[in-house]
Amino acid sequence: MQVPYDLLEKFNIKGAINSIAPLGFGHINDSFSIQVESDHFLLQRLNTDVFKDPEVVENNLYRILEQDQSIFPEHIRGRDHKIHQVKDGKYWRMQEFVLDSYSPTELTISELKGIATGFGKFTKSSAQAKVMNYSEAIPRFHSLELRLDQLEAAIKNDSAIRADQIKVEIEAIQNYRWILEKFQELSRKGLPIRVCHNDAKAGNCLLSKRTGNFLKIVDLDTVGPGYVMFDLGDMLRSMLFNIPENQADLDGLSIDKKRFECILNHFLAECSDSISELEVDSLAFGGLYMTYIMAVRFLTDYLNGDIYYKTSSPEENLIRTRNQLKILDLMVEFIPA
Repeated sequence: MQVPYDLLEKFNIKGAINSIAPLGFGHINDSFSIQVESDHFLLQRLNTDVFKDPEVVENNLYRILEQDQSIFPEHIRGRDHKIHQVKDGKYWRMQEFVLDSYSPTELTISELKGIATGFGKFTKSSAQAKVMNYSEAIPRFHSLELRLDQLEAAIKNDSAIRADQIKVEIEAIQNYRWILEKFQELSRKGLPIRVCHNDAKAGNCLLSKRTGNFLKIVDLDTVGPGYVMFDLGDMLRSMLFNIPENQADLDGLSIDKKRFECILNHFLAECSDSISELEVDSLAFGGLYMTYIMAVRFLTDYLNGDIYYKTSSPEENLIRTRNQLKILDLMVEFIPA
């Protein structure tokens, strides 16, 4: 992917371009480090195969930045005052490159504190946003009902001829369908829809290299309507164990109570006064919900012949499914449902 040099003019960036270098992080959008004289920017191309309606992303991003700019990198507006600029049919955006920052990968207790603090600040900031002004960037992305329907269709079609080999995993998935019923019960009780990040993981949070404290929340493409339990649940799913999703050997895996309490307590320290009691009570259940939905999605993709997630081996999506089911088994024992 080449960056058109005249693209920068659309963002009112003037001066000699010192360097344009691709950045490897991120699985969806193309990212580049841009140095223009003494200024440093991050340029990203929006993946319109995933985000099929760029105007929805534009609107959501504009509104969340209008709500509170302090916890996000500064986004550079174009000559038309829009965040995304179109060049040759491709959508681009530019923001400040947050210097002396990093996305944590080791996930120490100290780093968990910073990440949970950051997403707690996001929740507090967005709690007052008018959710009717936002739309889902990927419709029904976190709909467990939809994902289970897709799994049923994949089992029926069995296009990769794999269903007979994974009856144990299919049965395990079916045994957890009560998670959907629990969520529907929470919805009937009035669990509020709010503006959420909808991809709350370590890679979308920047910490200070100097202090380790929270700096900024990034990758805002998925910002939109959701439930607070989705964001906290995704943190629990992806950070509680700190293991790769494709790790096959899970012998001896157990929940570390200190990690659980660190994530939950530092998140709530920032936003507990901005959300309802029902939402607070639903947060830990969010870990079950988000882990289950990922198990369903991985197994669906395995049955469909690995057409969505990138895989390095024919069994990788099946290993991912077993990984998530193991985590789910442990969570159920630890988290009151």
